[in-house]
Amino acid sequence: MMFDEFLLETNGGDLTLEDLLVETPATLDTLPVSMLSRLQADAQSHLAQASKIVAILHGVFTRRYAQGLNGTGTHRRIDGDYEIRIEVPKTVAWDQAKLAAAIETIRSWGEDPADYVETKLSVSETSYKAWPPAIRDLFTPARTVKPGKTKFMFTLGQEEEEA
Repeated sequence: MMFDEFLLETNGGDLTLEDLLVETPATLDTLPVSMLSRLQADAQSHLAQASKIVAILHGVFTRRYAQGLNGTGTHRRIDGDYEIRIEVPKTVAWDQAKLAAAIETIRSWGEDPADYVETKLSVSETSYKAWPPAIRDLFTPARTVKPGKTKFMFTLGQEEEEA
C-alpha cells in the first residue's frame, strides 16, 4: 500500500495514536515529520493525563483501603466481592555519619567491615571533569560511560517540542 492510500484509509489522512499500534514499522517510517511531531505531542499529552489519573486513583485507594494500616507488609481488605491486597513497602535509610562511625568501631575490634557493610564508591561527573589530569588519569580505567535515552526535539519555525 502506498503512503497516500494509507493516509486516506486512516481517518481521512489524520493518523491517530491508536493507528500506531497496528501499523508496521515500515509504514510508520514513511510518515512525514509534521505528523510524527504531532503524534509525539499527542502521546506526551496522553502520558501526562494518564499519570494524573493514576495519581487520582491512588489517592482514592489510599483513603478508602489504607486508612488505619499500621506498619509495612501485605494487608488485605474486603469490599463487596473483591479482596483488595495492599502492599506497603519498607523503605530503609541509613545515616551515613553514624554508619561511618560504626564501621570504624568494627575496625577497632579487629573485624573486617566488609563482612557486615556493603560499600559503594561513586564519583561526581562534574568533579571528575574538574580534576587535574594526573588524578583523572588514575580514575579513568574505572569509569564506564553508557549512553542514556535518546531525546528528539522537533522544531518548526521558532517553536521547539521536546520528545
